[in-house]
Amino acid sequence: MLLVLPILTLFLASCSGFNLFGGDEPPPPPDSIEIVDFGIYDGNTLTLQTEAVPKKLGTTFGFRFQVKKPEGGQAAIRIITTSPGMINPAKKEVEFKTETTDTVQVGVQYNCIFTFEQEWEMVSGDWTLEVAAEDGSTAKKTFQVYNPQ
Repeated sequence: MLLVLPILTLFLASCSGFNLFGGDEPPPPPDSIEIVDFGIYDGNTLTLQTEAVPKKLGTTFGFRFQVKKPEGGQAAIRIITTSPGMINPAKKEVEFKTETTDTVQVGVQYNCIFTFEQEWEMVSGDWTLEVAAEDGSTAKKTFQVYNPQ
């Protein structure tokens, strides 16, 4: 029995050095952004909580979010819109992703939305709207845009 204890101790020490028990896993990503609600909006009012969006001029979809950290401060964010690919006639090229930056107040609700304002913007498929903060936290939602019958 006296010989087993030192061998067991040596074994456990060597296993932790190889991370066999998951002791040094990377920390989870920060969660300083939260989605308040999502779906289809009329003005600033949520009219339908959904991830399915009909292709129709004037339709606004996305989500409302708020940044939780740093308390009482401001946060720099990026808003990223990814579409199946819109062909912008002015540029004569396919746009898959647009990105803007902004600074927001912590604790205040903001919109991450897209409105179909042009015929060429109404593309069926998966649209992902995302907010990314400096600390690495993100909030995103994917919507399925479809052709109503």
